[in-house]
Amino acid sequence: MATDKNLKTVIITGAGSGIGLDTAKLLKETGGYRLILVGRDQDKLQMVAKEMGGVSDSLMTVPCDLRDSQQIKKAVDRITSNHKQIYGLVNNAGIYPFGGLTSTTEAVWDDAMNVNLKGPFLFTQAVVPYLAKSPGGARIVNVSSTAGILPNHFALAYSVSKAALVHFSRTLAKELGKDGITVNCICPGVVKSPLHSAYHASQNELENFYAKRGAAFPMGRVGEPRDVSSAIRFFLSEDASWVTGDVFVVDGGRLLL
Repeated sequence: MATDKNLKTVIITGAGSGIGLDTAKLLKETGGYRLILVGRDQDKLQMVAKEMGGVSDSLMTVPCDLRDSQQIKKAVDRITSNHKQIYGLVNNAGIYPFGGLTSTTEAVWDDAMNVNLKGPFLFTQAVVPYLAKSPGGARIVNVSSTAGILPNHFALAYSVSKAALVHFSRTLAKELGKDGITVNCICPGVVKSPLHSAYHASQNELENFYAKRGAAFPMGRVGEPRDVSSAIRFFLSEDASWVTGDVFVVDGGRLLL
């Protein structure tokens, strides 16, 4: 078991639920990491921290709305005031607005771009100097979507923002390799998540959605958060020290259809 002094500090955005929360839990189970949980809802973050044993030197919560550049700056300043070396950044936070060309408003477009693309850009830009100080290298993992590869016509802003995140990841991999920082991108398919809950009137309707979509996939089911968090853990690990610029699909075979 690593001592607090030897823990690798990892920041996870969108850590209050879904893939981000499960990633935090999996890294805690794995051991060796100091977790910085970032999310928009402070109450939810506090509940998560309590569930994971409480705030401590190895677990910190930082509220931040990625649509607000000043909040991002304050969040990073707060984190780095205590931690001058950052090992990993998981840009996981995202929103999923529905709507095609005619039904996507300017406000919806801006929200999607701010949270799904501009937020990761600003957060990464602010954290990179501290990643570069991590002895032995550092990791950035961006969570995009299969919609960033094969777009959903009913989710224009989401698909475009996630496609841009894929290219953002590849571009950074070229730029930051000289600093010992790997940058990889994960593209999940349909995964059980609060992202989907917001668009279904009841739990029964949501479960029917998952069952119907999953039955059409080669693996016969939609994903669980652990399917994706396990991949994130790999890209954060020493086993992935020579992997950068990868776009890794975790979708139960969805893109084969």
